[in-house]
Amino acid sequence: MNNHLLPFPYNQSHPPTWLDHVVRPLSNILLSRWPRQSKPENPLVTPIPLQNTSDSPSDPPIRIICISDTHNATPSLPPGDILIHAGDLTAKGTFDEIQAQLRWLSSQPHRHKIVIAGNHDILLDEDCDAKFVTRLEDGVHQRKNLDWVDIQYLQDEAITVSIPIQITDDEISQQQGQVRKIKIYGSPSTPECGTWAFQYPAIRDVWTGRVPDDTDILVVHGLPALYGDCDGETETSGEVRVKGDGYLLREIWRVRPKMVVCGHIHGAFGVSVVRHDRVQDAVDGLRMRWPEHGVLGALQRVFWSGIGTVRGVDSLKETVVVNAAFAGGAFETEDKGAIAIDFR
Repeated sequence: MNNHLLPFPYNQSHPPTWLDHVVRPLSNILLSRWPRQSKPENPLVTPIPLQNTSDSPSDPPIRIICISDTHNATPSLPPGDILIHAGDLTAKGTFDEIQAQLRWLSSQPHRHKIVIAGNHDILLDEDCDAKFVTRLEDGVHQRKNLDWVDIQYLQDEAITVSIPIQITDDEISQQQGQVRKIKIYGSPSTPECGTWAFQYPAIRDVWTGRVPDDTDILVVHGLPALYGDCDGETETSGEVRVKGDGYLLREIWRVRPKMVVCGHIHGAFGVSVVRHDRVQDAVDGLRMRWPEHGVLGALQRVFWSGIGTVRGVDSLKETVVVNAAFAGGAFETEDKGAIAIDFR
């Protein structure tokens, strides 16, 4: 197959050199310095905290409950301030399936409920009306009849939610009426995998410049390369197979949201961390074989990272990537539940 027809990141302008092969083991060692994937408890007893997310360290946490790929299931959800569902509410995307999931979600006690679609939620994709005429009849009419109750549905758009600051009685006079605002951008876009909804060819860049710069939480169904996409499947070379989108990873590096909630790859359930420093940038670039991230460029980034750290210049900002896929995967047997994240 021609190289330019291969999915990203394999459609590179040049193949890996002998020096890339020599340095690859070093990149894997560097990458192991930080956690990439972990299995949360079920149910999660201690929520995972985000770092440096509030101007005031004394602010109480905002609890985000993350779930995805329920495929008609209605698992028990822990309490929190914001409930996020990252798509694939259903198995076949019919009106009855979607409405049942909306009833379940709307019955939850969370102050804000944010939902995006996944590739299985066919009814919600207007483009599917023409593609699958025999699969879903009268799609426009059915979509209009959906009762969303208090659920906020995002389809390539952003919303800013407000959470009142919980304060003690002796602080009321100083802080009454104060709120914290969180901007959430949601998109159902997913790399092509069969005849489903909201899909795009894997070789197409649909992400560059798409996410608003001031996004706090990015909610996507498809997931970024290297983070949240590892389900244990390997290439013939023994390397872990990259299933996420490299363009989306680059967009996350550009925007640096505090958090990404995704799903889609059921077996990759868990939490990983993108450290926005030059070392991680170099390691990710080497693994993705980005042309501007060759071996010499990687060594230069690592060198300047050391200098920047000494000078206090290098940012320690992180993006927590949550793959909240509830459905079981081919390479796992353990039960799963919603993942709780605390904004501090």
